[in-house]
Amino acid sequence: MRPHIELIDENDYIWHAAELPSGEGRALERRLATDEEDGSSSLSLSFPTDWGRGPGVAHADTEFYVVSGSLEYGGRPLGPGGYVQVPKGVPMDWVKVREGSRILHWREYGDAGFDVGGTRRAGGEPVVVDADTIEWTAAPTAGPLTPLYIKLLHRDPVTGFYTRLIRAPQGWTDHRLAHHPCYEEFYTLSGKMAYNFGDIDPGTYCFRPAGVKHGHFVAETEIDWIIRSDGELINWYTTDEWIKWGGAPENYDAHDHHQAPVISTLPVRSRSRGPWTGEGM
Repeated sequence: MRPHIELIDENDYIWHAAELPSGEGRALERRLATDEEDGSSSLSLSFPTDWGRGPGVAHADTEFYVVSGSLEYGGRPLGPGGYVQVPKGVPMDWVKVREGSRILHWREYGDAGFDVGGTRRAGGEPVVVDADTIEWTAAPTAGPLTPLYIKLLHRDPVTGFYTRLIRAPQGWTDHRLAHHPCYEEFYTLSGKMAYNFGDIDPGTYCFRPAGVKHGHFVAETEIDWIIRSDGELINWYTTDEWIKWGGAPENYDAHDHHQAPVISTLPVRSRSRGPWTGEGM
C-alpha cells in the first residue's frame, strides 16, 4: 500500500534515472508515491534529451499527462494538457517526448515492465485527450460546495476509477472535513490554497488512502489540480469535530467500519511544507 503523503513539494525530492524500459534517450523521475507491493507508482518525469519508445504492451495501466513541453503518441502531437491512458495488457503505440518536457506518469496495478512488440492480453483501447479541447463543467451540487469545475480525462465504467482536472475559483472554501471509500491523490498545476495539512501551490502533491479525513480548504487564487481516485468518489462529511479526532457524522454511519474514518498516522511530509499542526485529524 502506498503511504499517506500529505503534503510534499516535488522540488524537495531528488531525481532518479527513470524506470522506462526499452526507451531511447535520457529520462529522470521524481517518485511521488510508490506501492512496493505491486509496483503502482505516481511519478514526475523530466527529459534532459529527446526520448522515445516503440510500440509494446505495458505491465500496468499507464497514464501520461503533459505539464510542459510536448509528447507525441502514435503520430498525434500533444502539448500541455495532453493526456494518454492505456489499459494494462493493451498494445501501446510509439511515444516520443521532446527535450525539456515535464510529464506526470502513473502506473497502476503493475510494475514498469514493458514488452516490446508484445501481443494483446486484455480488452480495451487507449484514450488520448487534449484537455484544452474540453470545456470546464460544473461539479455536481451534491458533495463539495460549489462552484467547482471539472474536466474528465478518463473514467473506468466498471470500477469508477477516474482521472480528472479540477478548478476552484479564487475564494472557494469548504470548512467541513471529508473522507472517502477510495484513495485520492492530486498534483497541483497552478494557483494557491490554504489547507489543514499546509499550503498547496504548484508542484504540491498528496496521496491520501481511503478513510483519511481532510478539509478546511480556502482558495487564495484560482487553482487547478489533476486528481485521481481508484473508485467512485463518495464524500462523507464530519462537522462539529472536536479536538483532533471525532465529530458528528453528517451523512455516514460512524458504527459501520466500511464508512467510518480511520485514524491517520503522521503523513509523509517534505521539508519546505514546514511543521503540521495536526489539524483535521
